[in-house]
Amino acid sequence: MDAVMDSLEAIIELCEGKGIDTDRLILDPAIGKWIPEKDPIYDLETFDRFERLQIFGKPVLAALSRKSFIGEVLNKSADERLYGSLAATAIAVHKGAHIIRTHDVAATTDAVQIAEAIRGRIPCQESDERQVRMLEITDPDDSVRVMKSLGVTSTGAQVMKNKSLLFNLLVCNITTTEALIIKQEILARGGDACLERNAISHETENTDLIVMGTLLQLKKLVAKLQCQARGLPQMATMMDTVLDEYYDVKYRYSSWKS
Repeated sequence: MDAVMDSLEAIIELCEGKGIDTDRLILDPAIGKWIPEKDPIYDLETFDRFERLQIFGKPVLAALSRKSFIGEVLNKSADERLYGSLAATAIAVHKGAHIIRTHDVAATTDAVQIAEAIRGRIPCQESDERQVRMLEITDPDDSVRVMKSLGVTSTGAQVMKNKSLLFNLLVCNITTTEALIIKQEILARGGDACLERNAISHETENTDLIVMGTLLQLKKLVAKLQCQARGLPQMATMMDTVLDEYYDVKYRYSSWKS
């Protein structure tokens, strides 16, 4: 999906440089087996992160009807992929697709209408020429794209990148002392943490903990915990791995073919 985002960003910039009216662009993430080397995992990843395309602020086309990835998941030929296509369509619309290309118009229309009815609306307020809108950014790299589109320098956008998203990590079954140390360290870095009341007064030996912070704050926390005693270095490694795997879609789909 990073490659898709990079390609679309480059195309938009190229059009702007050529004087093309980019308000008329429709974005297509090119779902399908266009080359033999393209495995289903690529289209699955695109669908999983399809909402990222919204940050460009342009209509998004999902051309997915009867595509090969549906056939490979279901092990069905092109003329047997209607239900798989409808499922994929509903997901795409729910994740922000504006335009659907399909072979089965009537059935797809029903799926689109249901997905649109379920999909929430992005909060937005307008008054005169002013507007306040909630940004739905799920990837730090996308925050860089939005910032650059506003005229923020590349250097400034990179500095702010890891400050742009808030993460919540659930840490389970650690000692109360370890939990209190983690809370103290994340507070020192501008984040926060919460744990059960009895742990604060040491009335319980073990507890669960929610750690809240930006990617930058959590990475700094991990670095600090690596130098601590008890089981905190192990917890630091586990937290760091979870953060890294959060965007590693290949890891999440590693068992797909098996």
